[in-house]
Amino acid sequence: MNGWKDKRIVATGKFISRSVLFVCAFCLFVWGECAYPQSQATLEASYRRADALYQNGKYQQAVEKYEQLASAIQNGAVYYNLGNAYFRLGDRGRAILNYERAKRLMPRDKDTSFNLKVARAQNADSFDLVKPSSGFSLLYSVLRPNEVVWAGLIPYWIAATGFVAILFTRSHYLQRALRYVVLIGSITWLFSLSVFGLKIREINLPYAIVVANQVMVLSEPDLGAETVVLSLHEGTKVLLQEERNDWVKIYLPNENSGWITAEAIEKI
Repeated sequence: MNGWKDKRIVATGKFISRSVLFVCAFCLFVWGECAYPQSQATLEASYRRADALYQNGKYQQAVEKYEQLASAIQNGAVYYNLGNAYFRLGDRGRAILNYERAKRLMPRDKDTSFNLKVARAQNADSFDLVKPSSGFSLLYSVLRPNEVVWAGLIPYWIAATGFVAILFTRSHYLQRALRYVVLIGSITWLFSLSVFGLKIREINLPYAIVVANQVMVLSEPDLGAETVVLSLHEGTKVLLQEERNDWVKIYLPNENSGWITAEAIEKI
């Protein structure tokens, strides 16, 4: 009897715990179904208000609305319109900054590329302080991260399916053909993994845009530094190497580096 009661208690405990988990999962599902559309509707309404302000020429108010949206969600269209609003206000540095952010999310969008080109053509500096891109980096720069993931999943599943098929087929010729499928799929999958890694590295590179009208690049992180390397103007793209208090170290050509104040730039 004692043993039977103990088992009954354990079984009841399992039933209760599973019931609680089920109820929690159901509640989370219902909450997600109800809350997400409401949140999505709120974001869309805010976007329409910001767009209406922009269309009516109220660019400063539109900037404020778009900035609120950009802090809540990463969306290429929001960054693109925010860049347009800043450009209308004559703030070319922040316009380029947001065009660059939009381009990361929409790398093949023609309007973003065109507006970015127009804005950069007005820069006082005719160069960017970034490392030169290789041909391979230009290849994966036009792909979105989710597209790289799908490009890797497809050959992975092809290789996995081919491997399973080898285990269940008895035909020697079919097994030989499937081995080639598995080999090609595996190589393609490994290649896509390397592309994905490089894409993530590109996204995480600390690029920034100069948003100050003009900033001096110094040899040391000190306003009293005697050596001024060069001066930069708004809209110039730089690659950060190090951050120290209110200063950032940036990449310069010929493997040199210099320091500028952190408030003069904003990260992409």
